[in-house]
Amino acid sequence: MKETKELKALLHLLDDPDREVFETVSDKIIHYGKEVIPRLEYLLETTADGSVQERIEAIIHKVNFNDVFVNYEKWNLAEKPGLLNGALVLANYRHSQIDEEMIRKTIKSIYQSCWLELNNYLTPLEQINIINSIFYNMYKFKGLELEENKPAHYYLNDVVESRKGNNYSLGLLYQIICEMLDIPVYAIQLPKQYILAYYDTMYDFFNKEKKPIYKIQFFIDPNNGMIYTQHDVNLFISKYKIQTDEKTFLALSHKAIIHKHISALIQVYQLLHEEDKVNELKLMESLYTGD
Repeated sequence: MKETKELKALLHLLDDPDREVFETVSDKIIHYGKEVIPRLEYLLETTADGSVQERIEAIIHKVNFNDVFVNYEKWNLAEKPGLLNGALVLANYRHSQIDEEMIRKTIKSIYQSCWLELNNYLTPLEQINIINSIFYNMYKFKGLELEENKPAHYYLNDVVESRKGNNYSLGLLYQIICEMLDIPVYAIQLPKQYILAYYDTMYDFFNKEKKPIYKIQFFIDPNNGMIYTQHDVNLFISKYKIQTDEKTFLALSHKAIIHKHISALIQVYQLLHEEDKVNELKLMESLYTGD
């Protein structure tokens, strides 16, 4: 962006010892929006004063959060928000400038590798075995346990770069690939577990006016691609005394998936005692009003 006289003057005032002056300067810089971030980052690199660096970092974070919040609000209000777009908005919360082109290219590459191996004569299980082989073996994605409490494991750009994630991020990426391939794999609402399900569509040929019935054929652990039957999941539910209802095995909407992502991140940041991030993510969480 072109640096105006006002902005140049504001940047020079960042080292003013008066707290009220800084707050006023900070608020005015934030109004410039995300375009001011490169200028702030340059100033951060060329400033030796530690206190001024902290101030600049705080402003960059506020500018970025405001931008993310507005974009997430727009995404959440869309009639049919895309899952990948929602994941990219969330990734921008941690990184002000993610390499979106790299992420999209990697996803397209995984999709093309799967598409070349799939055909209409494969059974659902054969389809998933092919996707698993490409996703976990060819592209080397590795699932990590949630107990590690590392925020990076939740953000799509970090996961694509490192090839490491947890069941939330890998499940999201896995579902994006399946949607591109027109394979009916979706996250479900099973409490205390983020798991994918392969749905089969059934019709009542004696009553064409009835809506199709969606029945789960099997479940997929996004951390490693392991297949589970309904019996396996029922045992899990019984073992951990999980309360279920008619919504338990319904597919989550894209909005609900990102909402669950944010809720899980809030718990991670709470454990890390990063209250500022907890409060910001709670603001984003409050935008979700269901589907």
